[in-house]
Amino acid sequence: MSDLDLMRVLAAAIAALAAPDADPGVLDRVLENLPVQAGLECRMGLAPEGLQVDWQTPPTASQEAFADALGQAVQLAVAAAGQESPGVLDPAGFAAAVERGVAAARWRGGRVSIAVFDVYGLLLGPGIDESGMIARVGSLARSAVRQNDVVGHLGAARFALLLPGGGSFEARSAFKRVREAVARAPEGVECGAAGFAELTGDLATAAELVAAAADRQADARRRLAYLGPGDPLHPLAG
Repeated sequence: MSDLDLMRVLAAAIAALAAPDADPGVLDRVLENLPVQAGLECRMGLAPEGLQVDWQTPPTASQEAFADALGQAVQLAVAAAGQESPGVLDPAGFAAAVERGVAAARWRGGRVSIAVFDVYGLLLGPGIDESGMIARVGSLARSAVRQNDVVGHLGAARFALLLPGGGSFEARSAFKRVREAVARAPEGVECGAAGFAELTGDLATAAELVAAAADRQADARRRLAYLGPGDPLHPLAG
């Protein structure tokens, strides 16, 4: 098969994976049929790290490049499909999930949003094993969101939600459910100020999305912390 034919097969595969109405089984079908369509002596499948190609004969340089390009498309397809993320991700893991979510939303013309919020009542500090309480809050949050939503811990007592396919309305609704779930817990913790952001033309990258949510959370914190002065002639009194 010529390089041009390989490019045409690859383009058709990417179009199928990137279709806005692609069903959950499209990835398996593409990987099953692609070796025959491309005339490749190999088997393709999905591994935890992404596309796995088992070559039955040594590939040519063009075939290797074909597999590399396909692997990038597969990563986007996996992100767009919304794999379940059990538990709570650490800051690096959550940042990576946001990057994948934004890329997938851009790729398929979809939506993605995040919520950043505080949790009060956590016993955090030197000499304290905070992993159990963080995992507990993460479990409460996971119980209140969709299967493909992502829960992250950003450090200290700050948590975040990533909602693939959802906008600001869905992010606010998800946070409300999380806040209610956390409030019912016997540990005596509660959610505080939250900030929300949705991928738009003005927020084009994962970093901008997270920064916007953090800025809006800071505004919410200030609103919650503000108390009107008891004496208008002495604004700092009371």
